[in-house]
Amino acid sequence: MKGYDSIKSARRSVTIQILVLLVIVTAICLIGRIVAKDTFDVNVILSYKSQNTDVSDLTVQWERKEKGEEEPAPLPPEQGIPIKNMEVRQAVDGPYRGEALHLSMQPEEPGDYVVTVLDSKGNALVGDSIHVGPFHTAISWATGAFTGDEAVLAASFVLYLGILVIMLLYFLKLKGPLSTSYDAVLAAGVFIFFFVALVVRTPVYLRHLTTPAFYSTWQVLTDIASGGKYFVILTLPLTGFFSLLLIISNIELLRHERPRVQNVLGLLLGMITIFVGLSYTFFFSRFMQGSYEEIRIFTTVENVLGIVITYAECIQISAVICGIRAARHVPERNRDYILILGCGFRKDGTLPPLLRGRVDKAMEFWKRQKKETGKEAVIIPSGGQGRDECMAEAEAMSRYMIGTGFPEDAIMKENKSANTYQNMEFSKNLIEGREGSIEKVRTAYVTTNYHVFRSGVWAGLAGLPAEGIGSRTKWWFWPNAFVRECVGLLANRIVPELIFLVLITAAIAYISYFAF
Repeated sequence: MKGYDSIKSARRSVTIQILVLLVIVTAICLIGRIVAKDTFDVNVILSYKSQNTDVSDLTVQWERKEKGEEEPAPLPPEQGIPIKNMEVRQAVDGPYRGEALHLSMQPEEPGDYVVTVLDSKGNALVGDSIHVGPFHTAISWATGAFTGDEAVLAASFVLYLGILVIMLLYFLKLKGPLSTSYDAVLAAGVFIFFFVALVVRTPVYLRHLTTPAFYSTWQVLTDIASGGKYFVILTLPLTGFFSLLLIISNIELLRHERPRVQNVLGLLLGMITIFVGLSYTFFFSRFMQGSYEEIRIFTTVENVLGIVITYAECIQISAVICGIRAARHVPERNRDYILILGCGFRKDGTLPPLLRGRVDKAMEFWKRQKKETGKEAVIIPSGGQGRDECMAEAEAMSRYMIGTGFPEDAIMKENKSANTYQNMEFSKNLIEGREGSIEKVRTAYVTTNYHVFRSGVWAGLAGLPAEGIGSRTKWWFWPNAFVRECVGLLANRIVPELIFLVLITAAIAYISYFAF
């Protein structure tokens, strides 16, 4: 159980790091609000008719809106929201140039106000509705600016960057037996997700900081909520290309294997991925017409679906990365036991290429370890007897090994297991019966490359700390088989995945709906 305890300890460490990060982010928001006191800034582009405006010629008109009032009542400046500072600034954003009015306001009384800035001729330059809360926190409905908003945006940037770093370090920390745990997929997937989010958000933040008049707080929030949509559209050619490769490999598989549900998963996934990507892009690239509320709901649905597809793609990418990483991994040649995971064999007792590849890989590792270190490991062929099999899979593998001249005294058969989990659990029991404990025993397991990662997950659940060795298979067999492994892997974690996804989509839905 050492490996399982290690991963629980690593999870606790990551949880503590995230909690500390949340405390830091909250502190940044609070400090920003305290420093801002009751002042908040609004930057608005002036109309072309008001260029070269002199601040001394500007006046402010206040109107307070009370509940039930159809016409707001004009207020003198001293009874509205005092202007702490008002100045005209040059605003430049790429090819766009103009003048922006910078208003630094300091609300005193809670309520809803209509603020209008007039020039010397009585022309309205800027109109805005401002809500002041009970704690003197103000929000501009025209720009989305609110008291302490820069600190909140900075805190959100720190949050994304912090989670990205924590997940990257956690993923790199998962070595050896821990590299084939679901935590590795989750860490890599969350890292990719927040990396994409940070790439999308960084230019948004910078543009707002440098040109707040052109790029208001509402626009920042809108672009943040639209990050999933942009990711889906930008990665459509790449996902389409890999989906086509998946379909081609699956068609080749069906030429060699009989059509079964597990043999068409790659074909289904490839077709679904292409269909979803094209449908999403086509449907949401159209110009939406309708009422303001209808467009608002349409945009919210668009952003929520975009983030769901993005997250699914990130987890899928991370599963592929972890699977390839596990399949290419070669354990240190100091193993005490080498476990071979069994699978079906021919009716005459001979091994098909898939199973023979596993056994050959185990013997190859055993011989190379003995040559390099002088250490002889014990090989455990693992697998019971199926209903249509003439003997246990362990017995068939053992006979094949002995037939090649492999020493029989280096073989310890496990002939009761019926699935991968039992392969690991029953083999662990054999090792414990011989060694007394598995804590200091170095174990490796051999299976086909696409099966290495998920087998490692089962080894962790069975309490057997072991590293995987992958044997090769035909190119057309690997992609579909790996998809099957990913489906099985994610099915075991469907509840926490859904919880995490619901939290993300709820946040995006809230931002999308109220920032539109």
